[in-house]
Amino acid sequence: PVVGLLLGVPPMHARQNVEEAPIVLRRAVAARINGPIQVDGLLTESVWASSANIGEILQREPREGVAATESTEVRLLYDEDNLYIGVVCHDSDPGGIIATQMARDADLSPDDRVEILLDTFLDRRNAFYFATNPSGALVDGLIIENGQINREWDAIWDVRARQSGEGWSAEFAIPFKSLNFNQNGLQWGFNFSRTIRRKTEEARWAAARLDIRFTQVSEAGEIDGLSGLEQGRGLDVRPYSAGTW
Repeated sequence: PVVGLLLGVPPMHARQNVEEAPIVLRRAVAARINGPIQVDGLLTESVWASSANIGEILQREPREGVAATESTEVRLLYDEDNLYIGVVCHDSDPGGIIATQMARDADLSPDDRVEILLDTFLDRRNAFYFATNPSGALVDGLIIENGQINREWDAIWDVRARQSGEGWSAEFAIPFKSLNFNQNGLQWGFNFSRTIRRKTEEARWAAARLDIRFTQVSEAGEIDGLSGLEQGRGLDVRPYSAGTW
């Protein structure tokens, strides 16, 4: 008889016993509040400290799936009018924080930054996109068909950022009237990303994998706890003032 030898191929029964690790859907809870929030980037209100952190974020690069080199805290609050997102980006070398962009819808790729995805209909295809850097730049857009991003869309919302000896923080206030959503839905799709530019490091809350883009809405986690939301009447004009030297 002729005996064939296959090198490097495990026995059939061994291959059948190997199972891929299941992908766990990440979930966070948004807490409803009654007191006022001053959007100043400091997160000094007691409701921030008493709310739950959404959990650890993991590196997408340079070391996929490994804990981020700097810790990040993200908390979610809402009231009758706004969704609030508080972010504290701890940094062991605050002098190395990079923040060069200030313009509306600026390209934040040269900077440290945080990015947020909100899939308000939980359709896993379309979402709202918000981002800022340590200078408090306002960047927003629409994510369409699970990947394309339209930066021409501008909403009425606010963000403030502050740098400190421990890193930097950002405080978002996104009015419900600036969003479209299912008023009967209690869950929204959600994802969060932090980039530390000097380390070429990106860490994410959900789908921290090199083969997944942040704009892939289908890979996002979910926010629970949203109830009694009313969209109100949306506005499409944002007053502003400008000065020249």
